[in-house]
Amino acid sequence: MPLTRRDILFGGAVFCLPWAAGATVGPGLNLRQLAAAIAPAEAAQVSLPDAVVEQILERGGWSPMADDNIKGETLKADFVKGLMLDYRDRPTDRAAQLGLGLLALTLGVAQWGIDDPAGLPQDPAMSDWSAQTSANAGKHLMSYGVGGVGIAHLDQGDLIAFMDYVLQSGVVPAEHRSAFARLTSPALYPPTQGGVYGQLRAAGVCAPLAIDVDLEGAAFKHFNNPHNVGYCRKYKNPALTSLDWQTFRTWVRAALRTKEAQIWLLEAWLTKYWDKSLAVVPPGEGATEELLINVRIRNSLPACANRAVEAAAEGAEGRVRRELDEYAKCAPSAYERRRELMLRSVVLYRHFTGAAPLDFS
Repeated sequence: MPLTRRDILFGGAVFCLPWAAGATVGPGLNLRQLAAAIAPAEAAQVSLPDAVVEQILERGGWSPMADDNIKGETLKADFVKGLMLDYRDRPTDRAAQLGLGLLALTLGVAQWGIDDPAGLPQDPAMSDWSAQTSANAGKHLMSYGVGGVGIAHLDQGDLIAFMDYVLQSGVVPAEHRSAFARLTSPALYPPTQGGVYGQLRAAGVCAPLAIDVDLEGAAFKHFNNPHNVGYCRKYKNPALTSLDWQTFRTWVRAALRTKEAQIWLLEAWLTKYWDKSLAVVPPGEGATEELLINVRIRNSLPACANRAVEAAAEGAEGRVRRELDEYAKCAPSAYERRRELMLRSVVLYRHFTGAAPLDFS
């Protein structure tokens, strides 16, 4: 999504806002204030089940000293089963909705696997339910060196909101606040040069000399994926330097090492994507299966996810197919790459709830 416009959803209504530091969006509000205040305020209203969050943090390898070098994340089958049965039995209960939403994020979007797959049906991805996460695949709780920030890989306007959160969280010492605060200005990132995260990363990885330690002298241990001249050209921003990339990584990593920031990121994703899919997927037979697919599409292409539910469909198989068909039209290459991984959650839900398998061969 280009930085010239930002879609902010309020209960299904879409407001397209000009992306500029002082763009007016309402009485006395500009986009900067809206990104920093409205989105976190919505997320703060979500109350995540503590036990579920703890399990995700543990299985994701998180700790107060973790770094962006974790891969192979998996969930326990009984954990997944419990959350899926809870939602089946209490689909209108908020805690049950949030639990299933976090499975949609970890299994469907982040591509985590199942630690103990014995007794499970065949994996649609034909990899025995192993995690599809690595230095350049999937998403991690501690992501900041490659792809985006956190398990949701924030990279554009939502990254600005997270940086505002970091600035206000107390993580950044007083003597470094001005340098980090500068990076939270939307006006710093030209829309012609790609996303916010890409411009920050390119300022560092495309510099003649890499900075491998943070502002306190501790080594960065994040994944380092290769880049090429085309990448550097696409994201080049003369207003940013390798010192900005160092500043960004120092305090974003420090924030990601706090449980509070991890919860902020989970809540923000649930609010921005999961709740929107909950609102548009019609009730009835196959609603849960369709929901699990719709939210994965929404994570990349919200408009495509909204269109998918409009096609006529009957039963769980028909509803999942209409989602997949729309995704294939919207993003053919992404569809080919993700189709089987997207179906994993559906297969597990049918298995754990005792429903007959669906045929997507």
